[in-house]
Amino acid sequence: MIKQHPALARRSLLGAAGLFAAGSAASAAPPPVATPTVRLGVLAFGTVRWVASVMLSHALDRAQGFTLKTETLANNDTAKVALLGDSVDVIVSDWLFVGAERARGLKLRFAPFSSASGAIVLARNSTIRSFKDFAHKRLGIAGGPFDKSWMIVRAAARRESGLDLARAAEIVYAAPPLLSAKLEEGDLDAVLTYWNFAAALEIAGLHPLVSVSECAEALGLPAHPPLIGYVFREAWAGQQPRAIRGFLAASTAAETLLLRSDTAWGPVRPLMDAPDDRLFVLLRQRFRAGIVPVAPAEEEQAAERLFAILHREGGTAATGGLASLPPGIFWPAPS
Repeated sequence: MIKQHPALARRSLLGAAGLFAAGSAASAAPPPVATPTVRLGVLAFGTVRWVASVMLSHALDRAQGFTLKTETLANNDTAKVALLGDSVDVIVSDWLFVGAERARGLKLRFAPFSSASGAIVLARNSTIRSFKDFAHKRLGIAGGPFDKSWMIVRAAARRESGLDLARAAEIVYAAPPLLSAKLEEGDLDAVLTYWNFAAALEIAGLHPLVSVSECAEALGLPAHPPLIGYVFREAWAGQQPRAIRGFLAASTAAETLLLRSDTAWGPVRPLMDAPDDRLFVLLRQRFRAGIVPVAPAEEEQAAERLFAILHREGGTAATGGLASLPPGIFWPAPS
């Protein structure tokens, strides 16, 4: 008897049992259904590696009827090139990238992955107490001039104090590790950085002024707007429905383990660059805070509101050249 994986639906086999009399032929069993492979592009410093490690260590891919294969990529731009070039099936990016590609005719889809967001962290002995204190201060920004977190913070600062941070402060754009070093050395007054780098700075004794989540709430957005997620080609998902359903289900199962079980973090810690126990615990806490299930309708509404803010703050340069979001960005939730 052929033993199939328990996560797959049981199918009856057309039997070849019976007597082989002269002139008779046995019925042939149908060929087994091939297990699909999902090629996931990951960054060496990305938290999707954490989720992938849990998927593999707990065999969640096999439980959902697919095989996960990870491909380490250099940076976000490389990941996009790999997806568009069909070198990987899934990457983590933002819905604005998906919208821009859909507007150009390439049908990509987006399924939210994490809502963890960064924060503004102050230098030691800083005199900054609110946005109005940023005039003539040196503010480092991770992610570039049109980063969505930066647009949210700018909009919140404008609403609270009437101050345009991009004009009032001395802005420095750089990679998060360099910004962290410059802040600790006293060469910057504050940095807006990614959540994991913000956590490391807090452990080093520096203090956050405000989080991107708090800024989002001040603008009427959800505290955890859907910023990044899994991005994949619509055509591939249509051809491999078992693969995409299984992958998203396995990702949810892995996040649930990370949310509820401390022991599930065993295979993750070596990937976290967190030799300090306090940093490890804080990173775990912040990652868990970003696991916030949101209904698809709410995701799209939040994306529309955030798009309006991005467009207002930075024009089409901040929205990938788009004046409005095309339909079909978000992958529908399973029925």
